[in-house]
Amino acid sequence: MNHFAFPNLTTFEFSAVGEEFPISQLLNFLEALSTLQTIRMKLGAEPLRDVPPESVIFLPNVEILSVTERNPGYGIVPHISCPSARHMALVREQDVDDRMPEEIFPAWNTIGPQHMANTIDEVALGITTTGDEFISFSLSFLFPGSTTLELGYGIIAEFEVCEELMFSHRWKYDEVFDHALEVIQTHPLLNSIKRLRIWDKHHFIDSRNLTSMANGAAGLLRFMSPLEELVLDIGDLQLFLSPFSDLPESQVSMEQSTFPSIKGLIIAEQLKDPFDEECVAAIVGFVRSQYMRGVPFERVVFHTRSPPAGMAERLEPWVGTSVHFSEGTISRDDQDVM
Repeated sequence: MNHFAFPNLTTFEFSAVGEEFPISQLLNFLEALSTLQTIRMKLGAEPLRDVPPESVIFLPNVEILSVTERNPGYGIVPHISCPSARHMALVREQDVDDRMPEEIFPAWNTIGPQHMANTIDEVALGITTTGDEFISFSLSFLFPGSTTLELGYGIIAEFEVCEELMFSHRWKYDEVFDHALEVIQTHPLLNSIKRLRIWDKHHFIDSRNLTSMANGAAGLLRFMSPLEELVLDIGDLQLFLSPFSDLPESQVSMEQSTFPSIKGLIIAEQLKDPFDEECVAAIVGFVRSQYMRGVPFERVVFHTRSPPAGMAERLEPWVGTSVHFSEGTISRDDQDVM
């Protein structure tokens, strides 16, 4: 790499395959390119860690940094600092039959303090499918100034239908979800998070994994400080509303689910299963519980095309300001869903 000179290069895309590659050569090459604005690297080879752990290069003009690795450790990320970055994506990919790594998402002491901020506006956990052969788990942290740090985990498979993939490997879904909640909970700035968004339209939760996942969600919320908004754009609201449900598979007690003060609750319609009476009763129970604890919602917003009859009347006694229904959908990138 050091034999080439690109004085005006603004975009750099790099892919490494094989047994290993030296980190030092790649870092030296990047550091020499002062005009770089976008870096995308896909590292399938094992990095040769031939630089001191404390060594860091500064790339002052880089606005987008995306690193996808097949091996654990995020070998190169701790050695790069991009003070002007608007979006940083650190992703791990593996084949569906590979053993689940102990560190699905990187620990905060792994990615380096240069990728941290002093406060967090939003945390978003989402699960999506890309094409027919890829499941993507994304954990995004939005910092002031619209800077985003995205931690990702992707599963590559040969299934023709991703739904079939997830049902066949349901245990991986559970583990990734639990580890994502742990990463949020262990963030040094947990108490500064203002908005929590969960988006996942798949229906992979059943009675076998509901209790453990609901307990994990309840455990996270117990440690969170007051929130401006909680956005639930998910396929199964039992994951967060299980304590307020009368369904027999609901085994999470209300004592275990102490939610923080939340000003705004936003819920998107479950397109495959529109709000039924059990779901409506759980939502009303949740809203009423916050009121009885002295931390009522100021507003509740539903994104649905068919509001259940009488739902607003059942909620209004327990809501501070308003209950609102909107036919619009929630965009993943929409920062103002209210």
